[in-house]
Amino acid sequence: MTADFLIRFLFSCLVDADVLDTQAHRDATAARVGAGLDAPLLLDRFLTRRDVFLSERPKKGPMDGRRARLFDAAMDAADSGSSIFRLTAPTGTAKTIAAAGFALRHAATRGLRRVIVAVPFITITEQNAAVYRRLLDPEDRAAQPVVLEQHSQVEFESGSAARHALWWRAAAENWDAPFVVTTTVQLFESLFGRTASRMRKLHRLANSVIVLDEVQALPHRLLPQVADAIRVLSQRFGVTFVLSSATQPELQQFGPFAKLPAPREIMPNAAAFFSECRRVEFRWWPGRRPTLEQVVTAAAANRQALMVVNTVKDARSAFLLARSVVGHEVLHLSTGMCPAHRQRVLERVKDLLDNEKPLLLVSTSLVEAGVDLDFPVAFRAVAPPDSIAQVAGRCNREGQLGDLGGLVVIFDPVDGGMPPSYRTQIDKAAVYFGPDKADPDNVEALAAYYRDLYRTLGVERRGGASDTIRRNRARRDFKAVADGPLVNDDSNRRDLERAFRMIVEDTVPVVVPYADPAAAATIADCLARLRGSHPDTSALRSLQPYLTTMRRRTAQRPETAPLLREVVGDLRVWEGRYDEGYGLVVEPTGDDFIV
Repeated sequence: MTADFLIRFLFSCLVDADVLDTQAHRDATAARVGAGLDAPLLLDRFLTRRDVFLSERPKKGPMDGRRARLFDAAMDAADSGSSIFRLTAPTGTAKTIAAAGFALRHAATRGLRRVIVAVPFITITEQNAAVYRRLLDPEDRAAQPVVLEQHSQVEFESGSAARHALWWRAAAENWDAPFVVTTTVQLFESLFGRTASRMRKLHRLANSVIVLDEVQALPHRLLPQVADAIRVLSQRFGVTFVLSSATQPELQQFGPFAKLPAPREIMPNAAAFFSECRRVEFRWWPGRRPTLEQVVTAAAANRQALMVVNTVKDARSAFLLARSVVGHEVLHLSTGMCPAHRQRVLERVKDLLDNEKPLLLVSTSLVEAGVDLDFPVAFRAVAPPDSIAQVAGRCNREGQLGDLGGLVVIFDPVDGGMPPSYRTQIDKAAVYFGPDKADPDNVEALAAYYRDLYRTLGVERRGGASDTIRRNRARRDFKAVADGPLVNDDSNRRDLERAFRMIVEDTVPVVVPYADPAAAATIADCLARLRGSHPDTSALRSLQPYLTTMRRRTAQRPETAPLLREVVGDLRVWEGRYDEGYGLVVEPTGDDFIV
């Protein structure tokens, strides 16, 4: 199915040209055209700065040689004529840098015009963009940047970054930049969207390299449509894809890949590379299922430990238990905390780890991907194997404790919860992973697990989300693709579960009273600008570090609604408690889940 994408790309060209010409006419200037990708120049800059970057790293260890091997394999593979690649390598092997090196060399070899890196979480987007800016942006701070970071929480500080705000706002609208770092939500919901603002950027994807980082995090129900997008873009629009993951999903089993050549593996014999890079021992909690208190006690017996649970409620409970019984510092991370709060905690965690001070960190799964931490011991509530493998990447990350020197303990708390979507994944994982079975990072077992899981979930079944989207694409029903089909003929309601939506949850943004004097001043100023007779919506971006999200049904509960004040649109201000340890204080419910 290609015609709908041809229509989308044509529409994108028309919308972008119309906006640029209108702006040029209004300003009496030529239409704005961004700098193209000078891949040979940027590749040379990248390689030179990478050498400096590696020489300045404070910690060097056994993993450095393995990272160099992965990078060399990526550079060798970049000369290949293939259009779909898989970068399958363990966590902590510098896939971020290897993927960028591959993309720049491949673009130079093939004459491609843009590199786009899409990641599933904003925290990873920010981290990766910071690395890429260091390696690619010009030394002249007044010169136009190379790296465009595009997501909802981009902030501009004073000084040189502020001077680039106009460039960013213009480039972000149509991705007219050489190197774009964005989210998979932005990428795929633009590809399958229907609004001019989202689709304006689509034609910029043609003749580019697209790196899908942490590709295992894509929603299972949409994978066949993602696979079809990869097929169409690679066959008809000159796009090269890199599917990067430590727990590589089996996209090639879906119908759209049937007539395509098998993806080229960047690291030959990935299974052997995983074995060589093993840094942790996986151990399942023996005997009867423990309580959270028992796990907290076991974790606290270690000088430095990480404990990851499945829900905000469990993280809060474990944190409060630990804070009352543990003799050293206890910290907490979850989406109940605003981004500025989480960033402050992460900085404190890194400081304690670097200085070998005692620490217990209790977190939800948000710590698993893209967060560069290095604990000797980690405790992980039972979860899908990709989540467990990600936690292992935060344990003995640099290999300083030797092969298998780290420890990951997997436990199933009797008083713990989990997202409903985990149940099938965990049941299926039990067939392949566990005591006397494969470890969660076993490449062959993961491939078998994913194939079995997709069959069990029926992601390609008739009438399912992917099949419905496919049929609506064939009918050119763009509204049904993006917003879902009508629930019935007599209703205006649409079925979001069968729309191409990366995130189906209905949430509202909430400004929290983060206890920081500078934050309080910023929040007050932004709210005043938004509450005026002519709301200044540019203030929303400055509020991003102090926002969290709340399920709409939670916000509408009788005990919660009186604590929320409307500002503009869906934006609310939280007037209840905000704990300096764990953030938003809402009575937990059974659906208080974090995936």
